[in-house]
Amino acid sequence: MIKIPSFAALLAACIPLGAAAQPAERAAGHEFGVRFSSSGAAALDGPGPGAEVGVTTYQLSWRGRAALGAGTNALFGLEWSRHELDRTGATWLPENLKALTAQLGVAHPFAERWRLLVNAAPRIAGADGDLRDARADLAVLALATYDTSPDLSWSFGLRYGARSDQILLPIAGMVWRFAPEWEFRLAWPESGVSYRATESLTLRAIASILGGDYRLAHDPRPEAARSGPSWRGGWLEFREVRLGLAAEYAFARRFGLRLESGYVVDRRFEFLQRDLELSADGSLYGAIALTARF
Repeated sequence: MIKIPSFAALLAACIPLGAAAQPAERAAGHEFGVRFSSSGAAALDGPGPGAEVGVTTYQLSWRGRAALGAGTNALFGLEWSRHELDRTGATWLPENLKALTAQLGVAHPFAERWRLLVNAAPRIAGADGDLRDARADLAVLALATYDTSPDLSWSFGLRYGARSDQILLPIAGMVWRFAPEWEFRLAWPESGVSYRATESLTLRAIASILGGDYRLAHDPRPEAARSGPSWRGGWLEFREVRLGLAAEYAFARRFGLRLESGYVVDRRFEFLQRDLELSADGSLYGAIALTARF
């Protein structure tokens, strides 16, 4: 398991990894997205009997691209996310987790088949309270992509995170179009196989990761269970590993709708400074996302 804060820093820094392995798109443009997902309540392994938790997630995003020169593009964006925890029983979990992440990078072709992406992702994240109680983090990614052929691309790079237990972490990814209309993608935070059924419809089988780390604004334990130092100011990792199927439909090349459903195979909450990890049983999940490109 990748320990926090490495996991959250990697998640924030590697959001562009999949896109970096793709051929360059138009030099300028903007993409706006809204996403809603919900994973069902499942039994939690502690700290008390009858504890259950489900997760409802809201996400808003904006990403942009602007030409800086021949083949060189500036990349920028902003993403807000909020996880509402549907708790039953004594879970010792906060009510919500939220984060605001910026993306600022440059993509540049530096050889015939090579492209370079450098991306910085400053982020503030907190649990309960508001973002004024959150704390900042920064991850920096340097990623080189090599096009072996028009159908196969490899990406290699390093992620730097000052708050991480692994300050420098190697990463890798690939995109392989192994047959007409078929593609295999290994990237973070989503990998899988896709099939372009029509010009407008794409079907996917995916494995994805949702989550991050969040600073506790308050001690989430009930007063009767509090002993020792306060948990306020500590960090909580939330992680869901999902396997699912998705269908994406494009409208007039500008608007997109994605429907997704599957199963959460791993859900964990780790209180980093307290050496306490709570895991939940698996559950079904569903998601819907809308995008607009201009």
